[in-house]
Amino acid sequence: MEDLNDLVFFARVVEHQGFSAASRQLGVPKSRLSRRITLLEERLGVRLLQRSSRRLVLTSVGERFYERCQAIVALGESAHELIQEAVAQPQGVLRVSCPLTLAQFWLTPLLPAFMKAHPRVRLLLTVSNRRVDPLEEPMDVVLRVRRPPFDDSSLVVRPLGRTHDVLLASPALLRERGMPEDVPGLQAWPTLSLPAEGERHAWLLRRDADAAELVHAPRLVCGDMFALKRAALEGLGVVLLPGILCREELGDGRLVRVLPEWGCTESEIQAVFPSRRGMLPAVRALVDFLAAHPAG
Repeated sequence: MEDLNDLVFFARVVEHQGFSAASRQLGVPKSRLSRRITLLEERLGVRLLQRSSRRLVLTSVGERFYERCQAIVALGESAHELIQEAVAQPQGVLRVSCPLTLAQFWLTPLLPAFMKAHPRVRLLLTVSNRRVDPLEEPMDVVLRVRRPPFDDSSLVVRPLGRTHDVLLASPALLRERGMPEDVPGLQAWPTLSLPAEGERHAWLLRRDADAAELVHAPRLVCGDMFALKRAALEGLGVVLLPGILCREELGDGRLVRVLPEWGCTESEIQAVFPSRRGMLPAVRALVDFLAAHPAG
């Protein structure tokens, strides 16, 4: 396959009717330009130009070759314009992954404002609770909730907020059972839980420097935190949920914190992407927008 630069050189020499004018337009020395065209002809085994002291004339095969070169140059310029346009303003397809609950209570209410502000962005949102690796899957931005320590040195991480899990129950359940005095006092309580790895369900709770593990057999296991909150509101059990998910219910008393001095290690809500280098404006615009409207 020929060097595409040589095809561009040839097309520009023909368009400018000579090596001198083409040399000035391309910023390439005239001698180098002439040599590249000569080498091109030698590789092709045909003469493309008839040279004289006053002008250049295309041979018959040179005319047909020039038509193809024009098309190649036009495609190259079009591709370059496409990239220039893409990096100039937010546009194009933006692939985002987000956990279910985070999407429900935080991300999706924000998206209409973002998309109205950037009408040329097309958003493909994947809502999933599985761990997504942007180095392994075609995702521009992965939103996630993580507890320290963070071990993704190969990724760029942008913090978007903080939250921590708290124990919650309905006033009716507390009236029925009374407020427990310590973590072991919850051992016989009905519980509601997210799925666990394996069959063992345990909550690791902390109070300052103290730690306690509550092993339990939940009445309801569900990957939807809103379903767990609904069950807790109905008095079906005590649940461990992010405090930011239950602000309204805690504010109006429909849910009450159980053992309020105990909770989980604070978690960080993050936007994760492979690299800042070559970051498309649409990615930067979304991450900056979410950072301006933090969760937590």
